[in-house]
Amino acid sequence: MSSTTPSGSVPATPRRVLVVEDEPLIRSLTVSLLQNAGFDALGVGNAPEGIQGLKDFDPDALLVDLDLGEGPGGAEVLAYADRDAPWVALVVLTNAPSPEVAGVDVRLIPSRAAYVNKRSLADASLLLDTLEGVLRDQEPRRDDSMDAGPLSVLSRDQLEVLRLIAAGLSNAEIAARRGTSSHGVEQIVQRLIQRLQVKKGSNINPRVQLAKLYYAHGPTPT
Repeated sequence: MSSTTPSGSVPATPRRVLVVEDEPLIRSLTVSLLQNAGFDALGVGNAPEGIQGLKDFDPDALLVDLDLGEGPGGAEVLAYADRDAPWVALVVLTNAPSPEVAGVDVRLIPSRAAYVNKRSLADASLLLDTLEGVLRDQEPRRDDSMDAGPLSVLSRDQLEVLRLIAAGLSNAEIAARRGTSSHGVEQIVQRLIQRLQVKKGSNINPRVQLAKLYYAHGPTPT
């Protein structure tokens, strides 16, 4: 199926889009959406496959999540594309309201890349319009430049501890996971309570409140 651009012209061949997303359902839905819009879309599930896809599929655009499960993440795929395939248009499509919330240094997101929060996808046209924009070298949509919520004030270490609290881990388990002491984790937890202004009381569990804040403002489970 050929695609029609907003100007009404029809590309001689379908433009190719590489989708790097570890969740099979989301990957399949995104690929189907792009194919229905006239793109030649290929979906892969991890960073090494994404980098290989950039070499073999030779896409016009890359659509990548930041969190790709175990192993390298989307930032590594973006870095390779920005360095070795600078002609490829870039779109980050992620649940994280900002790179920092996903544990990624914002400096690793190329300035020419669009950044779309999945929560902003009220309809498919937003993604397609964003993709068309970066393909035309227009100013990219950057949802991460908007208010990222209360978690934007946290450091990477604090965000990681908060994520593990939300996953149900105890301080001892967090310390073992991070290779630190339980006392060090407790200090971070206390700073989290202060920075996020979590209330304390006999009927209030601060860890439950911290977990609620993470699920309300952090990356949503996929």
